[in-house]
Amino acid sequence: MLLRRAAAAAAAAKHSSSFTLARALRHVGAAAGGHATTSSPPRRRGHRRAPTAESVPLTATASPRPFPDYHPPRPDSPEDDALARRLAAVVVASPRPGTLPPLPFLPLLRPIHLLLALQLLASDPDHGGLLLPLLLLFPSRRDQQPHPHLLRCFAVAAHLAAARRDVVTARSILVRAVRFPSPHRHFVEHFIATYKAFSSDPASFDLLLQCLPSVPLLRRLRQYGISPSPEACNAVLSRLPLDEAIDLFQELPDKNVCSYNILLKAFCGAGRMEDACQLFDEMALPPDVITYGILVHGYCSLGELESAVKLLDEMVERGMEPNATVYTSVVALLCDKGRVSDALRVVEDMVQHKVTLDEALYTTVLSGFCSKGDLAAARRWFDEMQRSGLATDGVTYTTLINGLCRAGELKEAEKLLQEMLARRLDVDEVTYTVLIDGYCKRGKMAEAFRVHNTMVQRGVTPNVVTYTALSDGLCKQGDVQAANELLHGMCDKGLELNAFTYNSLINGLCKSGNLEQAMRTMADMDTAGLKPDVYTYTTLIDALCKSGELDRAHTLLQEMLDKGIKPTIVTYNVLMNGFCMSGRVEGGKKLLEWMLEKNIRPNAATYNSLMKQYCMGNNLKSATEIYKGMNSLEVAPNENTYNILVKGHCKARNMKEALYFHKEMIEKGFRLTATSYSSLIRLLNKKKKFIEARNLFDEMRKEGLTAEPDVYNFYIDSNFNEDNLESTLALCDELVEASIVKSKTEMDQDVVKEHIH
Repeated sequence: MLLRRAAAAAAAAKHSSSFTLARALRHVGAAAGGHATTSSPPRRRGHRRAPTAESVPLTATASPRPFPDYHPPRPDSPEDDALARRLAAVVVASPRPGTLPPLPFLPLLRPIHLLLALQLLASDPDHGGLLLPLLLLFPSRRDQQPHPHLLRCFAVAAHLAAARRDVVTARSILVRAVRFPSPHRHFVEHFIATYKAFSSDPASFDLLLQCLPSVPLLRRLRQYGISPSPEACNAVLSRLPLDEAIDLFQELPDKNVCSYNILLKAFCGAGRMEDACQLFDEMALPPDVITYGILVHGYCSLGELESAVKLLDEMVERGMEPNATVYTSVVALLCDKGRVSDALRVVEDMVQHKVTLDEALYTTVLSGFCSKGDLAAARRWFDEMQRSGLATDGVTYTTLINGLCRAGELKEAEKLLQEMLARRLDVDEVTYTVLIDGYCKRGKMAEAFRVHNTMVQRGVTPNVVTYTALSDGLCKQGDVQAANELLHGMCDKGLELNAFTYNSLINGLCKSGNLEQAMRTMADMDTAGLKPDVYTYTTLIDALCKSGELDRAHTLLQEMLDKGIKPTIVTYNVLMNGFCMSGRVEGGKKLLEWMLEKNIRPNAATYNSLMKQYCMGNNLKSATEIYKGMNSLEVAPNENTYNILVKGHCKARNMKEALYFHKEMIEKGFRLTATSYSSLIRLLNKKKKFIEARNLFDEMRKEGLTAEPDVYNFYIDSNFNEDNLESTLALCDELVEASIVKSKTEMDQDVVKEHIH
C-alpha cells in the first residue's frame, strides 16, 4: 500500500507538472501571434515508436530477445594473424600461470592482436590469471575513448574470467572497463555481443551490474531474459534517489531482506519514519538485526528516544540480540540530550547481554562526557578504553582534545596531542585544527599560530577550516587586516573560501566598524558562487541597526525574503532591537504584528525589546499590553522580562505592580539584577517601606551584587545618623572597593580599544 501510494503521488506530480507546462506553452503560443497550435504533430498510423529499454518493466520476459551471434574480426594481414597466434602460444607456454612472460614483439602489438589471441585462449582454463596483465599491455588515458577493439577485449576477458568462476579477476576487469570515459553504453554493447560466444553464464551480468549499477542496464538485461540476482539488483537500488528507489523496488521480481533494508535506510535518511514503519509492517520476509538497526538509528536521528527503545524491546521479544551498532545509536542520542548517566545504563545492559563494546561506543560516551563538561569522567573512560585493549585512534584522541579545548584546558589538550605523536598515531589536520580553534577562542593567537607552524613543519596541510578558525580569532581581536592577509595567503595556496570563512570575516568587519567593507565582502561572496546565508544577513542587519541605519536593515531583510532565505527568530529580534534602541518603538510594534500575521512565533527576547522601550518612556500601559499579548501566546517570560517590568514599574512608582512581579519572578527561580535591586530599594524607601528596603539591600549584598552609589549613600547616611559607626565604615569600604573595580574595568576596556584601533 505504501509503495503504491508513493508511486501514485509521483505519477500525479508528473501529470500536474506536464499539464502546467502544456498550459504555459499554449500561453506562449498565443502571445506569439495566435498561429501556434497546442495539438501534437500528426503521426502516421502503423509507425509506432519501439519501446526504449527504460520503459520496459522488469517483469516483461515472456518473449526475450535472443543474444546476438559473435562475429570475430578478421586480421588485416597474415602478419596480424601470425602475431596473434604467437601471443597466444607464449601465454599457453608460460611456466608461471600468474605471470606474463617477456614479450620481445610487444612494440608490434595492437588491440586487434589481443582480441584474436583471446579467442584462441578461450578453451584454455589454466591461464585465467593472465587476462588482466594482457589487458594492461594497452594503457588508455582516462580522458580518451579507447579503441573499440580494446573495449571488446575487456568484454571478452571479463566473460572468460566469469565462466571460470574467477570472480576477483572478472570484477577487476569490469572495474577498469567502467573507468573508461562515458558513455558506458559502448562497453555494454560489446559485453552483450560477446556473451553468447564466451560465457553464457548469467553471473557475468550480476558482476557487471555491481560494477555499473544502472536502471537502464537492468531493464536492458530483462529484454534478453536475464534475471539478475537480488544482490545485483540491490547494488542498483542502493545508488538511486528515494523516489526512483521506490519505483524500482516495486518492480523487482525477487527481493531479499537486504532489498527492504536499502529502502528502509533511504526512508530514514530522508526523515520519513512513518513511511519506513509502514514498509517495515508490510515486509514479506522476517526482518533481521540490520533492519532493526536501521529503524533504531532513524528514530535516534530524529531524537525520538521512546520509539527507538520500543524497537529494542521488540527485537529482544523476537529472539534477536541487538548488536553494538544498534546500541550505539541509542547511546549517542542519550549523550546528545545530555543524559550521559542513562547512556551508561544502556552500556551496562550491553555488558549483561554480552555485547562487545567497540571503539565507536567508547568514543560516543567519551564525547558525551566532554559535551557535559565532565572531563574527569571523560579521562577515566578514555583510560578504561585503553585498559580494555581497544585502539584509541585519532578520532578518540581528537574527541578528548576537543573537550579539553572547550573547557579551556589547552595545555592538557596539547599534552594529549604530544602523546599521539609519541605513539605515532596519525595526527591529521582535524586534530591540529581543533587545538588551533581552542587557542583562537581564548584569544591566544600567538599560541594558535605556533601550533599552525608546527602543523606545517610536520607536513600536515592546513585546510579551509584551519584558516577560518585563525581568521575568526584575528577578527574577534579587531585585527581584520591580518585576517584579510591570512585569507589571501590561503587563496594563493589553492584553497577556496567557504561560507563559514566569509561569515567570520564579515562578522569581524562589522564589529570593527567597517560596515561598508562588510557589505562589499558579502557581494564578493555572492560573486564567488557562495550564497550568503541567514547568518550572513543577520550579522549585517545587526550591524546596520546598531549604526542607526534601520531603513537599510529593513531592505536587507526584504532581500533575504525575496531570495527565499528564511530568517530565524534571532534575525527578527535583531531588527526589533534596532527599532527600539533608535526610539522607533511603533516600527517595532508593527514588526511584531507582521510576525504574528505570518505565523512567525516570537520569543521572550522579541517582547522584551518592546517592553523595555515602553518602560523607558514611562508608557506602562503599552508595556502591560505587550506582556499580556506575550502570555496569551504562551510565550514564557524569562529573567530579563521580569527585571524590565520591575524597573519599569519602579520608575513609574507603581509599588504594588513592582512587588507583584518581584514575587512572581522569585517563585519561578529568577533573580533580580543589581540595577533592579537598586530601583526597587529606592521605591520602597520613597514609600516609607524602610524595613522591606533594608531586607532587600542585605539580600543583594549576600548575593555579591553591588548597589548603585546613591543607594549606598542612603544607607551610609542612615547608619551615620543612627551613630552606627561600624556599619557606616563597612558600607564606605564596600562603596570605595566597588568604585575601584568599576574604574579598573573601564580602564581595561579603554586599553583594549586603543589596542584595536
